[in-house]
Amino acid sequence: MAKALEVYTKGTEAWFPDDKEGWVMGKLTAKTLAGDSVKLAFHIDSSGQDITVESTIPKLEANKAADLPPLQNPPALDGTDDLAYLSYLHEPAVLHNIKLRYLQQSIYTYSGIVLIAMNPFAKVPLYGPDIMREYSGKRREELEPHLFAVAEEAYRSMIQDKKNQSIIVSGESGAGKTQSARYIMRYFATVESGGSSSGGDSEVERSVLATNPIMEAFGNSKTTRNDNSSRFGKYMEILFSTPTAANPSVRITGAKIRTYLLERSRLIFQPATERNYHIFYQLCSGAPAAERKDLGLGSWESFFYLNQGQCGTIPGVDDAADFVETSKALSDVGISLQTQWAIFKICAALLHIGNIKIEAKRDESHIADDDAAMLQAATLLGVDAKEFKKWITKKQIITRSEKIVSNVNQYQAIVGRDSVAKFIYSMLFDWLVKVININLSKEGVEAGQRFIGVLDIYGFEHFQKNSFEQFCINYANEKLQQEFNAHVFKLEQEEYVAEKINWSFIDFNDNQPCIDLIEGKLGILDLLDEESRLPSGADGSLITKLYQRFAVPTQKFFEKPRFGQTAFTIKHYATDVTYDIDGFIEKNKDTVSDEQMAVLNSSEFDFLKEVIKIEEEVKPEVASPVRGGRGPGATAKKPTLGSIFKASLVKLMETIRQTEVHYIRCIKPNSAKAAFQFEPPMVLQQLRACGVLETIRISCAGYPSRTQFEDFADRYYLLVPSKDWDPNPNTLTLSIVRKVINDDDKFQMGLTKVFFRAGQMAFLEKLRTERQRACVIMIQKNVRAGVYRRRYLRMREAAIKIQTATRAWQARRKYRAMRETRAAIKIQQTVRAWLARKRFNRIRDAVVKVQATYRMARAKAEARALRRLRAAIVIQRVFRGYRARRVYKAAKQRMVLLQSCVRRRIAVKEMRVLKAEARSVGKLKETNYKLENKVVELSRTVAARNEENAKTLEKLAAAEEQARVWREKFDKADAGGKSAAARVEEGSAELKAELAAVKAEKEKADKEAEKVAVMLKRRDEKIEKLEEAIRAGKEEYAKLKAEKNAAPPPSAAAAAAAMARPGDDSDSAALRKEVTVLREQITRLLAGKYRADRVADQMLAAATSPGNDLHTAGPHGSNGHPYPLETRSSVTSQIEMDMAAAAAKARPRRHSFVEGQPSPVQERPPASNMPSTAGGAALPSPLTPRKSRANMMIDTALGVNGPSTSPMSAGAGVVLEAERSLRVLEDKALEDEIIDALVTNLRIPLPSTQTVATRKEIFFPAHLIGSTVVRLLNHDLAGRMLAVMTNVMKAIQNLTMKFEDDYVSAFWLSNCYELLCVVRTTQEKERASQRRRNISGEPGSGEAERALDKVRNDLDYLLIEIYHGWIKELKKRLANMIVPAVIENQSLPGYICKQSGGLWGKWGKSSSSGQFTIEQLLNFLSKLSKTMRCYYMEESMARQILTELLRVVGVSAFNHLLMRKNFCTWKRGVQIQYNVSRLEEWCTSHGIAEATLHLQQLLQAAKLLTLNKTSPQDIETIFDVCFLLNPTQIKKLLSLYYAADFDSPLSPELLKIVASRAVMNEKSDILLLDLEQAPDFAKPASKSVDVIERFVPAWMSLPNISAVVSGN
Repeated sequence: MAKALEVYTKGTEAWFPDDKEGWVMGKLTAKTLAGDSVKLAFHIDSSGQDITVESTIPKLEANKAADLPPLQNPPALDGTDDLAYLSYLHEPAVLHNIKLRYLQQSIYTYSGIVLIAMNPFAKVPLYGPDIMREYSGKRREELEPHLFAVAEEAYRSMIQDKKNQSIIVSGESGAGKTQSARYIMRYFATVESGGSSSGGDSEVERSVLATNPIMEAFGNSKTTRNDNSSRFGKYMEILFSTPTAANPSVRITGAKIRTYLLERSRLIFQPATERNYHIFYQLCSGAPAAERKDLGLGSWESFFYLNQGQCGTIPGVDDAADFVETSKALSDVGISLQTQWAIFKICAALLHIGNIKIEAKRDESHIADDDAAMLQAATLLGVDAKEFKKWITKKQIITRSEKIVSNVNQYQAIVGRDSVAKFIYSMLFDWLVKVININLSKEGVEAGQRFIGVLDIYGFEHFQKNSFEQFCINYANEKLQQEFNAHVFKLEQEEYVAEKINWSFIDFNDNQPCIDLIEGKLGILDLLDEESRLPSGADGSLITKLYQRFAVPTQKFFEKPRFGQTAFTIKHYATDVTYDIDGFIEKNKDTVSDEQMAVLNSSEFDFLKEVIKIEEEVKPEVASPVRGGRGPGATAKKPTLGSIFKASLVKLMETIRQTEVHYIRCIKPNSAKAAFQFEPPMVLQQLRACGVLETIRISCAGYPSRTQFEDFADRYYLLVPSKDWDPNPNTLTLSIVRKVINDDDKFQMGLTKVFFRAGQMAFLEKLRTERQRACVIMIQKNVRAGVYRRRYLRMREAAIKIQTATRAWQARRKYRAMRETRAAIKIQQTVRAWLARKRFNRIRDAVVKVQATYRMARAKAEARALRRLRAAIVIQRVFRGYRARRVYKAAKQRMVLLQSCVRRRIAVKEMRVLKAEARSVGKLKETNYKLENKVVELSRTVAARNEENAKTLEKLAAAEEQARVWREKFDKADAGGKSAAARVEEGSAELKAELAAVKAEKEKADKEAEKVAVMLKRRDEKIEKLEEAIRAGKEEYAKLKAEKNAAPPPSAAAAAAAMARPGDDSDSAALRKEVTVLREQITRLLAGKYRADRVADQMLAAATSPGNDLHTAGPHGSNGHPYPLETRSSVTSQIEMDMAAAAAKARPRRHSFVEGQPSPVQERPPASNMPSTAGGAALPSPLTPRKSRANMMIDTALGVNGPSTSPMSAGAGVVLEAERSLRVLEDKALEDEIIDALVTNLRIPLPSTQTVATRKEIFFPAHLIGSTVVRLLNHDLAGRMLAVMTNVMKAIQNLTMKFEDDYVSAFWLSNCYELLCVVRTTQEKERASQRRRNISGEPGSGEAERALDKVRNDLDYLLIEIYHGWIKELKKRLANMIVPAVIENQSLPGYICKQSGGLWGKWGKSSSSGQFTIEQLLNFLSKLSKTMRCYYMEESMARQILTELLRVVGVSAFNHLLMRKNFCTWKRGVQIQYNVSRLEEWCTSHGIAEATLHLQQLLQAAKLLTLNKTSPQDIETIFDVCFLLNPTQIKKLLSLYYAADFDSPLSPELLKIVASRAVMNEKSDILLLDLEQAPDFAKPASKSVDVIERFVPAWMSLPNISAVVSGN
């Protein structure tokens, strides 16, 4: 005991009870120890009172120093976020810490596993999506206490441990339970979708959230303590999907709701200033006028059930708007509009039932027949008004022989009327819950599906008058408190076992005797049910039985009041509560009579019958728990409200025991509902009622204080000399503890933690403070713990032996009990299963037998009908088959005979004709005739060309004349330029301008002269080619004339023979017919699926083949002689001519072949389109428009193309080359080669600073693709180009969206932008070409421009998609680096903080050595910047990427700093400033100084940590320096400020000053910065690409692409 008194030194602060403040603090002024007597004098500063504590040492030892006042914790522990960290863990310390945090507007505090939530009675910025994102994925101890931390812990435990979770939210009315449960469900709906609550929730999630307004409308009301008080308990199981390998994500799939003890009496009665359930006021205010008229609704003052509290409105609440929200929520959960109005119809009927006037006539009750309220209620409910009235004013008693109907008095009639209303409303509420559960489980419940249950249940209630409702509520809280105590006890023991410390079982006061008093055999509930079932049961009889049964000395939890015989007292765990027996029996029954039920069941309102049918379904389930101990006679009894509540509570306890439980205790800080006002007595009473102090008492029985070895050694290594400093934290911790703590029972060493008894951490903190103070003067070298080592080892060995024996005995006893329990359960399970199987098999056999008999009779009848039908079909089939075969055989024989005769005769005739034709010379005449026609045609051609040559000479003369004119202009311009130069020398400004104009005119004249010279040169070349063509035509004409003269004339005999052949005319007609048929076939082919290009290709191949009858071989042919004309038949020639003509009409030709270059083939219009001379010869047109590819091929094939030396030498070769390129462009192999070689399997040059790739080596994919686009457009293949580019862009998208490496994304982002510029330039050229065609009057379809516009838009989209996708991927990788590198990294050795400094920093060890550093973050950014430079990325895009990443760094680091607890120290501020300065230097060196703006808020937050914070003037300085931070953010940072070494904590007065400034701007201020609000991508302007590179790397094989590009 002397050790206990040592801590009571002068100046020590202790706590004393106070009626107003709960506890007040006093300082020790004097301490007197005289022998065994102890005298302590304290002075209380707040009241000026002096208190003296006197006792003796034996007395203190006997009561374990209970007479000494509880001590105040060290200042370092003031405001701690977890009460478990308090060294002195007692009632005043808990109250003081909660009060301190609440006044700092920190409404959440941990108490071990419990989260204490203080109602702020104000809107606080703690529940937005940004806050949810911060808590998502974080450990509970990492951030400040919050609802979301508990929800996140439950969510992650469910996923990782695969165990169901429960979150129990309790507290008294007005403490914020409902709002807390609502935020928890919103968090689950948000976190499983990725942290976004922007409208992307699924239908199930919306339905789950929609249950809140429904349950609040039908189950909440205004009370004196709370404007939205839940008048029922609710347990919602939120069901989650099971993650699989195919779908690892977890999502909400449904929910189930269970309700407990709806306050039925509120429907018929409300105290003053309170309201009925919200739905009635919403219906009166928000229903449309027509519906209100149909339902007979008016103002709420006109209804008795609504006007008793004289409070129909709530300030700040719009009932009409809430009605709309309720209707929307009902629709969201799947309730149709028609059903909604049926619900509202019942609600309106209940209001009218309350207005039924029941008058007293003598001892009987009376209702007028024309009572408007009764008639309206009966109409709405669809019941007979007379019967409804009858059984309100009468009752029926059934005896063995007769039924007796008697009248009831006014009070009984009113009770009957109200019972009907309460019954209907409770059934409606249960129906709503049932329908919601059905609609929330649409996806079905899988076997073993995990869930998180949220229990929103009433807290412990203690009023001036407590009735049956308070009894049930406190009974439920007793059960929950027992479960809570057991859970806390279990966790304590589990941690002790896990750490393998020496411990004994903690003894705590269990409240099981109080629970047995209520629910045990012949307990209060049993006696209440027994009295309720008696016809003459009354409250007086019940209280008499309670007194007789429990008012005995052996019962310590039941007490009879000293005065009166109508109340009893139960000693609950929180406090003693006295219950008034009045109304217990009636409220426990709470049923309607059988006659009233019959009236309701006979209703014409189908929905009403559906609603009240629930009772019949629930009855067997509810009655089953009560039947067990009451014998068979209880099976027909109606269940009472107490038995129903008991059964549901037992089921709830079973569910909770099968889950991992998390606790949230909501506290109401004041009764005035004022924001951030604290009433200590009220809070203290709630802390006792919610079990927090009981938890603390259980913890104090063991080792409440515990800490990690490394943290403990890092803080308390000063308590031992330096020679005992060991690099191993376990050893050092043990050394510290043994040298500091004298009593071995005060601590235990675990595997990873050290455990301490209550008060030891305060003792250690005090020693540390004294040691730090003493270390300033001198270094202490005495070791204090070694003396007790042997004694400790002996005591530990003895304790181990005792504990071993005790544990063995306890384990054997526990094992025996477990075996017996398991055996009993197994027997019950087997018997029940056997009974169920027996009943099921009997029913199934009967059903199967009935079905089999019926199906057999029906099958026999069907079989007979089928047999008759099948027989008839068989007979018909056989007869019809025989008749058909006979007819067919006869017809076949006749047909074969006829065909044989006809074919034989035709064959003989054809053979004769062929023999005669073989001997005829008619063929020679026909050939001769064709040659003569050809000579005539060539003569006309020569004449036409001569005339064209003449015109060309005329044009040449005109061009020379024009050149002469331009030369004269040039001379004049030259002379003017010289004179202008002379005037310029004189200094005239006007002459300078005139000189510039003359120079421009001179340059223009020079260009025109050059153009004329080029035109003249080309004209000369053209004339030479025409002359050569004429010479070749003359030579050919001479040859043909010679061949004609050399041919022998036909003899007379031959002519006669030819005339004698009668078959020649018929043969000619047949051939002409064949030609006509072939022409039609070719026309159909050209108009069908075969392209005109392929037909033209075949025509060109035929024209250049050795079988051509009109042309000689080309210059590379095997010989120069013409092929015989006889080798081509007239039919073949005609077919080829038709094909060429059809191909000529296939599609128009573009102006150029490649990129605007002139066509290598000189084109002419066909002769039919040329103006004719008088002689009929075709003359050349003065304008020679370009022809299509098919026209050029036909001209080449027929020899009308004149620029070559021979008809097929130069022009045909160029056409052949163009057609080969065309076939390559149309071939699918080109597209495959682009996608495979240039996209999918491209070997991208790696970024390197040693060997930097050139621009053409980086952009060659974009240029090659762009060149292919141009080539396709020049061949009028706009559709083909669009298809190719669509597939290429899809391939690029598939490749880049993988995000395997940064260089892939950077490479293709640059190439896509380059390709976009190429396409944009091509589009501009196409528009210019289209304008020229419009000016010249040539037609243009515009297809190419539309295709280019589509490709450009798709490229824009692809560019944006790659940018955003890459940014998102970079953010993911950066997210893991930001906090360790910017916030936690400590690069300055002189300012090392706790996590990586202290003693371990001195030894070169760091706990964050494996984390990211600021150097690694800068290297990441530098590598990214270098990659983008190596790929020549557009500067604006690179700046946007780096700026966005630095914005993410600044916002994420700032948000994390605002949420990190026990972290914000002045040393940490220095380290963060240094890290931010490194980032600013990097931005400046890389030319993105504007990105530093995103780091300024983080920098100012770090400065705030380093500024002085001791006076109000310092606060003003903070607001001036940190001008970018709003008051809410400053308040949060100061509330998180943690006093490090040689620093003092912030005083509460300064925090109040900051809080007052924050309140003024609280509505407009935001706490966390928005990480998702990224700026839109600013696409850089397209540049002009004048030259498309045709570079192909040497290591790539691209045959198709090379063939296309080489033609450009």
